[in-house]
Amino acid sequence: MITIAIGKAIQAFRREKNLTQEELANQIPIDRTTLARIENGERPLPSGFDTVVSGLSWKIALEIANERTGGYISNILVDVPNLDLHPAALKDLLLKQLAEAGTALERLSMSKHISPEKRKESAERVWQEIRDVIETANVMQGVLEDEFGLDRKRLIQKHELEIKKGDR
Repeated sequence: MITIAIGKAIQAFRREKNLTQEELANQIPIDRTTLARIENGERPLPSGFDTVVSGLSWKIALEIANERTGGYISNILVDVPNLDLHPAALKDLLLKQLAEAGTALERLSMSKHISPEKRKESAERVWQEIRDVIETANVMQGVLEDEFGLDRKRLIQKHELEIKKGDR
């Protein structure tokens, strides 16, 4: 089964940047006719191009992650197409979701004397709240990249180094 979401995200990026298919194909690098077929949903993006294509745009990266993980890493922009992408609006939403996740986590009962159904219900609530935070945080990272010209690759490397050094 061929999904067209990645192709449409690539096409939207290309049009937003006023690039021809030839220009974008050269950046990836991929044959222009192959790119056209991907954009039109006639063929999937070969997974070997995921890293390069994800580096073009956080929106494309989210779409690739959504498809390749079967929705485990989801693209909230599909579920909430009119999400306000202004950094201040996302900040407010993320703070609200973090507070809700914190509340759900505080209420999570791990005690064995609580009924298994109640414990499961509580765990599912925490899972949902954490997912809300992750989805919004992924978008917030992308918006911050756009707004402040952040270098995602450099920031990822810096973050990984800090983790390895125990600074995070």
